[in-house]
Amino acid sequence: MRRRVLLIASWIAAATFGGAAPAVATDVTFEKWTASCAQPESQSDCRIFTEAPASGADAVRVTVMREAAKDAVARLIVTLLAPASAAPRPRLAITLDGGPPVRLASGSDLSSGPGSDARSVDIRLSDAATKRLLPFLRRGRTLDVMVTGEGGEQVSSALPIAGFGPAVSFIDMRQGRADRQDALSALIGGQTPAARAGRIRDVSRDAAPEPLRKTMIERDCPVWDQNEGDPSFLAEQSFAAELGGGRTLWAIVCASGSYNADFAMFVEDPSKAANRFEPLLFANFVESIGWTGVDTLANAEYDPETKQLTAFDKGRGAGDCGTYGIWEWVGAAFRMIEYRSKEECDGVGDKAKFPIVFRGER
Repeated sequence: MRRRVLLIASWIAAATFGGAAPAVATDVTFEKWTASCAQPESQSDCRIFTEAPASGADAVRVTVMREAAKDAVARLIVTLLAPASAAPRPRLAITLDGGPPVRLASGSDLSSGPGSDARSVDIRLSDAATKRLLPFLRRGRTLDVMVTGEGGEQVSSALPIAGFGPAVSFIDMRQGRADRQDALSALIGGQTPAARAGRIRDVSRDAAPEPLRKTMIERDCPVWDQNEGDPSFLAEQSFAAELGGGRTLWAIVCASGSYNADFAMFVEDPSKAANRFEPLLFANFVESIGWTGVDTLANAEYDPETKQLTAFDKGRGAGDCGTYGIWEWVGAAFRMIEYRSKEECDGVGDKAKFPIVFRGER
């Protein structure tokens, strides 16, 4: 790990999107990522970035930055350094490790404007797109970026992204967010104590058990569509967790949109000779309908420490409406302990404070 101290006035301008004064920062390298914080001895704005030569520009840089403010969110920025020509209203195609691209368009997904470097263009992804894409950077080795302007202008680059997880953990540590719920490490996964202990793990498409792969195809799950030439890397959101007693929870992504990912849930019992993967059904509440049953959970997460499974079906990207449920593993099944629902998307409210629909004993 190498360290160097330098003046980074240009980065301070980028971090604040204004003319802030220069500051001294310490750069730390984590494989292909460089981490930098504005003040070396106190909580401050931080960024990590990786860069590679490009076709149609001198280089492309991908930056993740977060300000020190308590409620600051992560920002994901793609910078075109000295592009050969302007790319008005750019469209962005991102591919992980050679898979099919995820495409983002100017407007709700991204915006663009002059960057802090001379002759550079910053393409800033929306908060929703950032939250959706950041977890995948931890899982891959190469990120292919293609930027296309409305006139056909193109810039492309293959960026190395190894070391993303440790670089993100560095930001959390420097900003005093390590092991907090709002840590970037919590957003991207893979750095929790349970993950480090192997009690919860990522499940790639190839690593999913064959019976579950067949089930996902039979269910016509979009991210398992066999008509696609290559599987979407959105399928790589799947995970498995130890439940105890030899059982395993499998959460296999079925569909993935801009702010919701739907998971089919299974419990594996290795003591069964047949049908060892039991599909799970869950209660779902809609004000206009009442209680129904569903075979997927949106944005599912499981905590092996508390044995709690949560799901947040967002009504929109802001997360100010939707449904939020909590279930607890009780040794043989998941028992609902709380369910909240809010249909009105009014810009107010946290999921944990949505109106209560059901509350059981804890």
